[in-house]
Amino acid sequence: MQDVKEEKCSQELFEQEYRKIDKSLYLVAIGYLHNGEDAKDAVSEAVLSAYQSFNKLKHKQYFKTWLTRIVINECKNSLKKKRYTEELNDNINAFYDMPTDDLEIMDAICKLNPKHTPYITLRFYNDMTYAEVAKTLHQPVSTVRYKTKIALGELKNLLEGDVL
Repeated sequence: MQDVKEEKCSQELFEQEYRKIDKSLYLVAIGYLHNGEDAKDAVSEAVLSAYQSFNKLKHKQYFKTWLTRIVINECKNSLKKKRYTEELNDNINAFYDMPTDDLEIMDAICKLNPKHTPYITLRFYNDMTYAEVAKTLHQPVSTVRYKTKIALGELKNLLEGDVL
């Protein structure tokens, strides 16, 4: 009986924590895969995998970083399987519930060099610190700061190009 209560509590905790970050996980997947359906599939697979391993997570405060890393790995696996990525050709419908300004920004993010996208999505859409992004991507903090700066410059150029 105790195990059933613990499992239900664990299940509720997982659901509660997941709901806090579900959209940001989707944005991370979009950044890697550039395809709405593939992103949904990758997030679903990652969440299922994480749910099955949730009781192995020793420090629950790292849930966001842990699940984001699983999503990134799932995206990389998906890319390996397909060996190509499809661009998100004006698929603004994937972001139908965002304000117009956010749609323009997300459209520009989808046009970024795929190597730069994770820095923007993790840092600004997942509200991660540079240290958290560095831990998630297994990179030094200085590298994350530098690549985020490069990505922001590229994003700025894309957005200014849309204005002109």
